[in-house]
Amino acid sequence: MSDEALLEIQRCDVETDRLNHRRLNMDQRGALEAALAERAEQQVEIDTVAAARVEVASRQRRFEDEAQIVSAKADADDSRLYSGEVQGIKDLEALQHEIAGLRARQGGLEDQALEAMEEAEELAGRVTTLEDARVDVDTRISTLEMEITTAEAEIDVEIDLMSIARAVAVESVDPALVERYERLHPGMGAATVVRFDGSNCSGCPSVMPAMEVDRVKHEASGSVLECSECGRMVLR
Repeated sequence: MSDEALLEIQRCDVETDRLNHRRLNMDQRGALEAALAERAEQQVEIDTVAAARVEVASRQRRFEDEAQIVSAKADADDSRLYSGEVQGIKDLEALQHEIAGLRARQGGLEDQALEAMEEAEELAGRVTTLEDARVDVDTRISTLEMEITTAEAEIDVEIDLMSIARAVAVESVDPALVERYERLHPGMGAATVVRFDGSNCSGCPSVMPAMEVDRVKHEASGSVLECSECGRMVLR
């Protein structure tokens, strides 16, 4: 039964290779990789917007603080203007001019603070949008990871079954044949062990010479031979 058992070993190995390939190349892995890259890009954008918010908030506070200082100075000058402390016409006019300049400066600073506040609100909205999008991506990533884990477990069960079937088959084969098969399999794959079709090695790209065909035909049925052309294991 070595011939059939060898074919069973080969079948198990081919199926195991197929399962391992499927395990490594399932569609969910590509989708997960894309989702992780998307999340990384989102994080960069979130960090960029967050840094911009810090800068804008700092700018807003600076404008508000400066406006408050200027307002306090203008209020103080107003008090001087109406306190009678300043008597000369020119001094009064100069003080009024200074107050007007301070109020104008205060208004400009308050406008800049308002612009910064509006910019901060826009950035806050942008952060909310980005964070919502990241939640969606995180959900997608979690779903894909669960799908991959489930698929891996199912495939691993099939691989284990192939391993058991192979071990049973190996028990029925001469260890020397198993060793020879395992040496050839990496290069010949699913056509390592082939049948003799009556006139040729069914896995060989070359044509068996007539003398070799005659030799194989005279071997006992069930023999495991070697193709003189390609080196495959040929089942008589």
